[in-house]
Amino acid sequence: MINLHPLPESQYRCPFDDTKLDVLDWYIPGMRNLADLRCPKCGREFYGDLPAGHGLYWSMLLDKKTGDVHDLYNIRWFADWLRNSYANRSDEPLEFVTEDFRPLQTPLLLNCLDTLYGHCLLKLLNAQYYLDKRPDLDLVVLVPKCLRWMVPDGTAAIWTVDLPLRRGTEWNDWLAAAISTRLKQFAEVWLSVAYSHPHPKDFAIERFTRVHPFPLDKWHERLEAPKVTFVWREDRLWGDQGNSGRLRRLANRMSVKIGLGGLSLPRREQTRRVVLLATRLRKAFPKLNFAVVGLGVPGDMPHWIEDLRTTTIDTAAEKAWCDRYAYSHVVIGIHGSNMLLPSAHAGATIELMPSKRWGNMIQDLLMPDLDCREALFRYRIVPVSASVKELTFMIVSLLHSYLFMERDFRHCLINHDPDNFTEIRHRRFLYQVGSS
Repeated sequence: MINLHPLPESQYRCPFDDTKLDVLDWYIPGMRNLADLRCPKCGREFYGDLPAGHGLYWSMLLDKKTGDVHDLYNIRWFADWLRNSYANRSDEPLEFVTEDFRPLQTPLLLNCLDTLYGHCLLKLLNAQYYLDKRPDLDLVVLVPKCLRWMVPDGTAAIWTVDLPLRRGTEWNDWLAAAISTRLKQFAEVWLSVAYSHPHPKDFAIERFTRVHPFPLDKWHERLEAPKVTFVWREDRLWGDQGNSGRLRRLANRMSVKIGLGGLSLPRREQTRRVVLLATRLRKAFPKLNFAVVGLGVPGDMPHWIEDLRTTTIDTAAEKAWCDRYAYSHVVIGIHGSNMLLPSAHAGATIELMPSKRWGNMIQDLLMPDLDCREALFRYRIVPVSASVKELTFMIVSLLHSYLFMERDFRHCLINHDPDNFTEIRHRRFLYQVGSS
């Protein structure tokens, strides 16, 4: 965390004469946490990212007069968000709901506003650290309305902004004034650094969703009727990327609509693959419970596949999906923020990776703090071009082999302590019998 009020620290230097900039104030017009800066030599004024969120790694400096952004890191998307939001800044009043659960003494602000769902959620996961480690501070969580339900118990205050994610980069002077009015009444205010990828040791997903992850000790007990869930999205599709792209362009040019619900060619191909995967898994596990969740039009799946897709995501849908993930031995889905909650709750995860996203690998997976071998076993990343046959073999093997992985890799079962040897032999024997 860093000091926000009365003045944050800053190491910025003027890009024109290399003079250290003076800090005049702070300003939070939305997702950006900014220092208000002035060069004592040339008189130019700037806003500079405070070290919080992505600003911790890629701090940008914006010239107030020209709107130019000085980007030393060549992170174009982050610089563009700042430049464009400043150029189109607004003072439109927003729905701003404040919930105070106790009187504030020394506030600590956790700003979870962003334009990407995954960014918002990952910032929010920082809350648990402060609740558990800094009870002397009063945690104030600033969230978009879509994440209000996930704020953990114990926060001193929740400030909810009705700002759709599509407007998440917005620079709003009205919001900045509302935040300033509420915080500047205190002698001291802190700002969370809001790590973009908090460490698994610092959060437990059930503190946020109120849903406990899949009980791994029940893996084998539930294996007779395993649950497998496919996480659906329609902007990234499972299949050969080259062919999928050509099919999509052909469908758009010719306005081809086929199949139930008027599916486009690429979506129809993904539907075919999902249904074929479920069918093949059902041959290996006749009592298989297979479901599809995610943002999409439901209705084109066989009756024996539970279709939990919806065209509008709300709190009820997300809670229902979390319950489904937590009952799933395995979840499968395309890389993206849609995989955060599934990977946090399911027993195991298989992620389909588009070729252009390998640089973002693991950023969308919420894994507990595991032995590296167990992590490799339970969280698998494969190319999005993986065939139905390959995925079928992988899932069947994963379902059958989990107990062997535990037997061979869990430290409690390969412990050299002689006092535990009898118990270890007994437990290994039970696993061998149970998996035969």
